[in-house]
Amino acid sequence: MNDIIKKAIDQIRTSVPETEKLTDDFLHGIVAYKYFYNDGRFDKSDFKNSYVDGANDGGIDLISVEENDLDKSLVLIQSKNVQDINSKDDIKDIFTKISQTVSDFKNEKVGNYNDRLRRIYREKHDDASDDPNFGIKLALFLGFDKPQDYKDRIQNHLNKVESLQDFELLIFYQNEIVQQIESYDEEQRFVDYGKVEIFKDHGAIENGDNGLLVNISAISLRKLYDKYKDDGLFEQNFRYFIRNKKIDDQINESLKNKRDKFWFLNNGIIIGCKEFDRDGDNIKLTDFSIVNGCQTTTIIGSYKGGNEDLDFPIPCKIVKPDKEGEEYFNQFISEIAEASNSQKPISDRDLKSNLPEQRSLQRMLKQDEPKIYLEIKRGEGILKKRNLENWQKIKNDQLGQLILACCLQQPGTARSAKRKIFADKSTYNRVFKRTQDKSTIVDLLKLSALYDTFVSSSNFSETLSNVSKNGKFAILGVICFLIKNKRKLTNINLDSTTQDWVSDVTSDNLDKELLRPDRPDDFEKILNSVFNQVIRTLSTLYESRGDLETSVTNFFKTDKKYHSIILERIKTEFILDDYEYDKLSEKLNLIFK
Repeated sequence: MNDIIKKAIDQIRTSVPETEKLTDDFLHGIVAYKYFYNDGRFDKSDFKNSYVDGANDGGIDLISVEENDLDKSLVLIQSKNVQDINSKDDIKDIFTKISQTVSDFKNEKVGNYNDRLRRIYREKHDDASDDPNFGIKLALFLGFDKPQDYKDRIQNHLNKVESLQDFELLIFYQNEIVQQIESYDEEQRFVDYGKVEIFKDHGAIENGDNGLLVNISAISLRKLYDKYKDDGLFEQNFRYFIRNKKIDDQINESLKNKRDKFWFLNNGIIIGCKEFDRDGDNIKLTDFSIVNGCQTTTIIGSYKGGNEDLDFPIPCKIVKPDKEGEEYFNQFISEIAEASNSQKPISDRDLKSNLPEQRSLQRMLKQDEPKIYLEIKRGEGILKKRNLENWQKIKNDQLGQLILACCLQQPGTARSAKRKIFADKSTYNRVFKRTQDKSTIVDLLKLSALYDTFVSSSNFSETLSNVSKNGKFAILGVICFLIKNKRKLTNINLDSTTQDWVSDVTSDNLDKELLRPDRPDDFEKILNSVFNQVIRTLSTLYESRGDLETSVTNFFKTDKKYHSIILERIKTEFILDDYEYDKLSEKLNLIFK
């Protein structure tokens, strides 16, 4: 077994006691889940709510929901850390077994499957299936490497299997798993100077002093990638290289067999820079990055296969702004990238990555202690910074979820319709164009991290674990509702079924510090008791609703249910009951301002 994978396995076995007795072969799949589908995290609650491997598991090791700003997918994961998969039929059999499991669940023929698989499959499926672009992916992680021609034969064989046509099939080999693990230690910066070469005297078309259309040498692009891939080559891109197996394989196929047609099959790249200068067949670039064509560049730069050293032309547009200033540059590049075609669709989050409020929020959070590093574009490396607490690193969509759930009291949207944060103008403006108070954000991040720590260390039953995992945003929303009530920012006498109540609850009036600076040393113990009380109350509420709820996931899916049912129960049991309120207030006063 590869040393890097073995180290990752040992870390999981140490950090999650439930996995201690599992063999390396079982943990191989958990490593894949951790780094490919869970942002490099894995704890006790992940084990309880994702891991299904065992007797009668339907050929599935783990189940995940992948949300990529454009759609949601149910991902069914299988891992084989063995060397005895020697034929294309071996891999076909793995996928067809999983596809039969999907068919059985669709037709309610699930009596032969284990309880854990039935529960987790239904929860994850309910979470993802409401998305209009819902799909199912079958992911196979293998503990060995094979040459490209082997991979091609496998893929061609699978493409002919009728029962697999409705699924996206993903196969990842050992080297790809290692690369994914290693990528969590990488960071990107900004490129000061570099150059590309015009392909075989093809010349260039100028657009005044600010634009150049040229065919560049693929070999020169590979050199650029080799030298600057970790030093900000994609800094001004809306998003960095986001893996899409299907599209990536198509580009690889063009590189291997269709280099003479690559110019016709690929949209090429766009380079944004502060300055460029043509010197013969060389184009010198100053303060630059690849604005569009990140996936093309990455695949060309990392390609190892047939025709590797055969040069060919790549269409390239080089642009610079006609005015000075960083803000104008960002706006200029944003317009160029938004208008350009892309092989991987640009999401609403991508399009807003360079807007002033995003840049301003990023700068503000990083300025003073405690420093918060905010990722505003996918893959920019911020989340990989070391020597920081986990709560000091966050994506802007995740921060948006916290603000929406806690300050604006819309945890259903935060949990189940995250893309709306960027796609819906009104929601985006409420979340990101509000007056941002750093102290509030810091405490929200701490509160979220403390909640995760509590859940991961709790020995909950399956139902409680399920509620704590799927109901995180509702539970944090309840905590912040209680803080609002403590500060007399809500009118609890309003009818919970009315629009007046909704308007009152969702008012953006929670600001300044949430946590008391003089809180006692054992405040985490007190806070955990509040978390526990809310989790158990909502679990009881969920069970009491019986057939009205199909799953825990659906229970937490809408803001309407949160406002009218969950908060009504919180009002009744925590606030309007004098005895319970006195006990709760004592705890809240010790922790919150």
